[in-house]
Amino acid sequence: MTVLTTSFGILAPITIIALPFALFAWRMLATWRGRVRPAWAAATTAGLDVGIVLVALEILALTMMPIGDGSALHLMPGSDILTEFADDGSLWQIAGNLLLLAPLGLLVPLRFPALRSIPRMTFFAFAVSVGIELVQYFLHAGRITSTDDVLLNTLGVAAGATLTCGWVRRPEPLAIPAQARRSINGVAHPIRTGR
Repeated sequence: MTVLTTSFGILAPITIIALPFALFAWRMLATWRGRVRPAWAAATTAGLDVGIVLVALEILALTMMPIGDGSALHLMPGSDILTEFADDGSLWQIAGNLLLLAPLGLLVPLRFPALRSIPRMTFFAFAVSVGIELVQYFLHAGRITSTDDVLLNTLGVAAGATLTCGWVRRPEPLAIPAQARRSINGVAHPIRTGR
């Protein structure tokens, strides 16, 4: 339980402090966008944008907070996962890495249509996770840079994206009606596009 409190204890105060600001930003953004969009679309996109930023800030706070001096590098895939399954290991570490970026896997495909495929979201998650691990290593904040963290983070986002991408419908292409030119006597003649 001490590991869980040490690792995730920062989230509660950050969320409590950030939530009023996030609600204010959502309301202002929805009002501003509501001038040119329908109210429901403005509120939805504003909510998704604020949610993505809030989740990203919590992820940064959780992963970049110093917990000691120096840094360690574990490049052997699977070694940290096997250690956590040992008698003295903590499965909270595995669950935390699976859930760390999963909210982005749920929210990002809803907001960005270009990322509404599981392979694209998986690549996006891999790139974000590698970036986080590299920053942790270069900050020397007492964190362990591990390939297992990248694998678990990517798997968590892929699972979240599977939920979102599975029920978000892709817009159907619009059917453009054939154009016609009216003659003087009112009879429609199709426009020829070829020569």
